[in-house]
Amino acid sequence: MRFERLQDWLEWQQTLHSQKIELGLSRIEKVACDLGVMHPEFKIITVAGTNGKGSIAAILESIYHQAGYSVACYTSPHLLHYNERIRVDKKNSVDQVLCEAFELVDQARGETSLSYFEFSTLAAMLIFSNTKLDVAIFEVGLGGRLDAVNIYDADVAVVSNIGMDHVQWLGSTRESIGLEKAGIFRAHKPAICGDSEPPDSLLEHARTIGSELYLIDKDFTYRQESGESWSFQSAQLDWGNLPMPCLYGDAQVINAAVALMSVQCLNECFPIKRETIGPALRNICLSGRFQRVLGKCEIIFDVAHNLDSAGVLRKNLQELGPATRTYAVFAVLQDKDVNGIIGTLREQIDEWYISELDSERSLSCKDLQESIEQLDQGCTVKAYPSVSAAWIAARNNSDHTSRIVVFGSFLTVAEVLGLQV
Repeated sequence: MRFERLQDWLEWQQTLHSQKIELGLSRIEKVACDLGVMHPEFKIITVAGTNGKGSIAAILESIYHQAGYSVACYTSPHLLHYNERIRVDKKNSVDQVLCEAFELVDQARGETSLSYFEFSTLAAMLIFSNTKLDVAIFEVGLGGRLDAVNIYDADVAVVSNIGMDHVQWLGSTRESIGLEKAGIFRAHKPAICGDSEPPDSLLEHARTIGSELYLIDKDFTYRQESGESWSFQSAQLDWGNLPMPCLYGDAQVINAAVALMSVQCLNECFPIKRETIGPALRNICLSGRFQRVLGKCEIIFDVAHNLDSAGVLRKNLQELGPATRTYAVFAVLQDKDVNGIIGTLREQIDEWYISELDSERSLSCKDLQESIEQLDQGCTVKAYPSVSAAWIAARNNSDHTSRIVVFGSFLTVAEVLGLQV
């Protein structure tokens, strides 16, 4: 074994490939063939999209688990522990299993260089292939067409929505981004889109390859019946009085509707009864999605890091009603639409507590402060050397009538959540 400790494996993987992100399937496909994991026996649901991927994956995982099926889930990034990325029957993989999988991947790759995400994807498939699974859910890391998980043919392919993010890799228009995400669709297989205004490129690609495309508001619909229930309709199902997902916000009802359509597409293989849905929606495990914690003050953790997710965060904050003061603990990566995020949320924030992230891709405090002061003139902006320091300062200035919102990146949320456990 190259390493005995999981952390040593992860640190080494960060140095193995010359580029942190390099889209393409040739390297990982070769190693997957050598490992013998190119043709799994279980069904695969692949989930892509700008926002909501993690929520849809978690909802699907909860539904199949509640129904008694053996379900695996591969997601990224993690919040507190790498083990969160690879789960079987809602349990995180243990260090030893991960280390053994990494060793097999390392032996099989030979001289082939793999990125951190490619290593993770192959380890996940090794672990899943050694388990008697019914369904595996794969969350796309970036884009779709050239993302590592797309070496596997999805039995059901899901695109949650299409927004502006990762433009340097996916293109600068919704049409180009939509086409990249539609790359997970397969001929004569179900494809589901939860965007109410899908780009023409996605629709055309589905037609060209012959996917069975199901569109929200056309082939399936949802309706909130009250603050506590909602309904789902499709050609085959008409389920009313469903409980709201335990994840907060109207966007999560859309995600739940997309998940139910996905389940319906596999219903011949793995039937799901209506009575399964209620408990499943009440037992979704997912942190950092408008996660509310009450204590000295109200704390909200949200991994919002692009324009669309900032809009959802703003809507959720508006629905909560005002606090006497709202403090933002905010740090963000430099490739994000920082001005758009700030502009979207400035009316909800009274004071900004900012820092840099522990990443070479972090936006500098200087640039972040300049953007906030330009867009939110007259506001209070305080800069700190770390997210932890920004959090401590915001917490010390808060009281039981105030609110702290921690957002901007998975890394921002993870650092503060790590202080809470």
